[in-house]
Amino acid sequence: MTVSGKGGYIPGPGFAKREGFRNISLLDHLVSVARGSAVFAELDMRAAGIDDTKIRLRVALLIAVGFLHDADKILGLARTDELTPEHVENLLERFQVGRFLEQAGVNVSAAELLSMIHAVELSRSGTLKPGMRLLSAAENADCGYVRLADRLEGLFLNSALGPAAMVAELQKFGGFRSPFFTTGWRVLHLRSGHTPFLLNALQRGLSAQTVALCGMPPLLEVHHDGELFAIVPEPEANRIIEGGIQRATRPLNLSLRVIVPQGNGMRDIQDGGAGVDDLREALQDDPTCAAKSLFVHIDLLIGDASLRDEIDRLFGPLGFAPNYAGIDKFAGKLFQIWPVRSADDELIRTLRTEAAMIAVALGCTEPTLKALAAQVPAAEVREAELLATLAQCGHVAPAWLTAVAHRLSRQSLLGAWAAALTEQNEDLRERLFGDDGLLQLWLCGDKGNRAGLLDKNGDPGAALVDAAMQWFKAVLGRRFMVSATEDSAGRCHFTNLPVGIEVRIDSKSGLDGIKTSAFSGREGRPESFESSKAQTLVSPPVAAEHRLRTLMSEGRGNGDVPAYVSAPTMMGLFASLSMRADADFIQLNHYDLMRQEIKPDRPVFPESEIYGQRLMFGRHTSIPAKTVEIIAFARMMLQSALRMGRPVHVFRGLPTPENAFVHFDFLPGAIERGIGGRSLRLEQIPPAIELLRALEAMSETPNLGLELALRYADPTTRFAAACEALAVLNRLSDDKLNKLGSLRTTLQTFTRSPDINMTPSDNVLIEFARAMTRVQDAPSRDASNAVRTLGLKVALDAVEACATALHQTGKETQIAAIAGTLENEFERSSRLAWRGSQKQLPFPRVAATAAATLFVEKVWPIAFKSRPPASKARRIAMAVYQVAFEVESYRPRDKANSEATVADGAAKTQTSAEPNT
Repeated sequence: MTVSGKGGYIPGPGFAKREGFRNISLLDHLVSVARGSAVFAELDMRAAGIDDTKIRLRVALLIAVGFLHDADKILGLARTDELTPEHVENLLERFQVGRFLEQAGVNVSAAELLSMIHAVELSRSGTLKPGMRLLSAAENADCGYVRLADRLEGLFLNSALGPAAMVAELQKFGGFRSPFFTTGWRVLHLRSGHTPFLLNALQRGLSAQTVALCGMPPLLEVHHDGELFAIVPEPEANRIIEGGIQRATRPLNLSLRVIVPQGNGMRDIQDGGAGVDDLREALQDDPTCAAKSLFVHIDLLIGDASLRDEIDRLFGPLGFAPNYAGIDKFAGKLFQIWPVRSADDELIRTLRTEAAMIAVALGCTEPTLKALAAQVPAAEVREAELLATLAQCGHVAPAWLTAVAHRLSRQSLLGAWAAALTEQNEDLRERLFGDDGLLQLWLCGDKGNRAGLLDKNGDPGAALVDAAMQWFKAVLGRRFMVSATEDSAGRCHFTNLPVGIEVRIDSKSGLDGIKTSAFSGREGRPESFESSKAQTLVSPPVAAEHRLRTLMSEGRGNGDVPAYVSAPTMMGLFASLSMRADADFIQLNHYDLMRQEIKPDRPVFPESEIYGQRLMFGRHTSIPAKTVEIIAFARMMLQSALRMGRPVHVFRGLPTPENAFVHFDFLPGAIERGIGGRSLRLEQIPPAIELLRALEAMSETPNLGLELALRYADPTTRFAAACEALAVLNRLSDDKLNKLGSLRTTLQTFTRSPDINMTPSDNVLIEFARAMTRVQDAPSRDASNAVRTLGLKVALDAVEACATALHQTGKETQIAAIAGTLENEFERSSRLAWRGSQKQLPFPRVAATAAATLFVEKVWPIAFKSRPPASKARRIAMAVYQVAFEVESYRPRDKANSEATVADGAAKTQTSAEPNT
């Protein structure tokens, strides 16, 4: 999974030949060829009348050949390198292919398998090694299935050719034994970057319908970068499309949805629903919503007007005691007195659900249409009906309860009391929840002059289904979608389709992440800046897309519109062969892929079943806003791509087709340049992950931070930033430094690497540091940064003093000032030692003068532009000098090169642990 099967990266001009291929892992390529050859062989042989027992043995053998046909790539060999039976024997054992063949009843030697591999790979055909044999005509024909599958896979991965070339290749293949695969194929190509969830649903629908009608999955089905490709048998293509669209839109037949806004607490029922059972199911599936529906105004629970004692006396004996935990710190207005707790028993869960059912039906918003509103009794009438029903069963509401002025709180308490009483009174239960009960009357009416609350919803699911169908047909037909509102002034926020102003969304529309407020003034949003009502317009197809996204979110959404994370749910030929095509999928995000332990309430990446389940990755993921979080997000996406072995492309906006294994269009420029660009091939991912790890650590380390991390990310400033980071780390105490050992090692390894891109300023500073090693003794392990940077500090101070105090800028004066100051510093300070001082040698004046000359002639004009540096530039220069001085001090004399940079041969500087002598 970490080796490319097609489109891999190689340094140099040779990569240009591979750049036009979609990059996939070698494992995906091998599995695709094995699966494709197996399907071709089985269906063709069966249609040709070959015995099923023989088919089973021959197909099992072809699966092994298909999986091992690129044995040289698996072993890291070139196509021109010799492949031996011993190599094949090793692979049979390594990947348990031999065990698979044994269980299938196939008896074949490694040499015989190698003969078949040579028959598949034309570049190796015509050679016989010891133990190999000539294949029979039937065996050669069987190898043709593998060769065809390999060829088709290569054509699809060639982005310049694609599915149309696959169909042409299939039609001209002359190795089929029957006409089964020669009846024609149709390429379905949809491009709809606005609707990834609808395209996912259509992919599953087309796959299921193809299996149902043809007994096999589509030859190819892949949804990636806003495009859906599918190749289906031509004779059944129209029925496959029609049935696939119906399957894809089926989830849009909406179920009942309960809404409890956080502000005013008004309860409402939206979307579908046909009666009491639908309301019960909605609240059972979402106990949090049920708890939110049962609130009481905080003024009724605290202070002198508190009703807590009365509430406790009413509900305690009924086994439905309220829970006031957290009320002392509650800052809101509507307090939930029956919240969801892990310790809730079955009775509490049932009572909470039924209490919420009554409270929601009591307080549900009435219809807005006047004609329908006249047929639906108001909330006051429904409340009176509830009180009357309770009284008929011998339960008269306490006076304090009916006197509660806050209507929504009163409805919560009445609903909870009525639900609790039904546990002791079966007659009351039937009167409230029965087929002819009060809730049924409120929700559905009496089939006469009285309408129900559900009548206001109509059938919004049918409208979404119709919109999605029309969108699919328009995209499949490569035509614009014709709208009934072509002359409307409004435009869809996403697609720019004309829409009427009446389709503006609100907080009840069920479209997570789409803002419904705030005047923007953008074209297509005709709201007035004088109006408090916004007009965010969403066309019906996009409403269907975002509604489907919400239905599939499973609580994963965070309230934001997700980024476009494009990762194929499956790869290769006949990819859904072993899947329940329309239903079997798992949703994971990057956190699920990073999780190192199995948790019962969290999904786990099914590594052993990656080819048996559709994997929908990152469909509800949003791009973080902060740069530090973006770095971690990018790193986790790269790791996820490696672990899945699938391409991952993340777009901030609409997608564009990309061949790379990983593509990000949201990274800051410095990070993008640092990892090698927006697009990375499989082989480029591990070093990119290591860089991002270092950036994360630097961003989180005090005194380093994000600014330094971004400079380290940029290749042009990376060396200087690494030196500055090392200078900061050297000042830390040992206990803190031990926690950052990995970062320090990474930085040290980089600064000593022979392949570093350095600036002219870096090079002259390093050259000066090398010259100073002939003046100053090597720093000890515990030497301070002041000792390590002494040479550069003295030189800068001396040159600046000449200019400011003495008004002298001549080179001879500056050189003398530097050399003299150096000698004074060494003779004055006991902390400093010149080279050879331990052997009682005099101060090296010649070396000091040479170093001073180098500074004046190169460092001062190149690194500092002949003027005193700003504090930031001074800090960076000091860091570069410090690292260079330490490295050069410990470079063995016999390997030193006066013209080399610190990077040249720096990896070898640790051959001696002693300083230069």
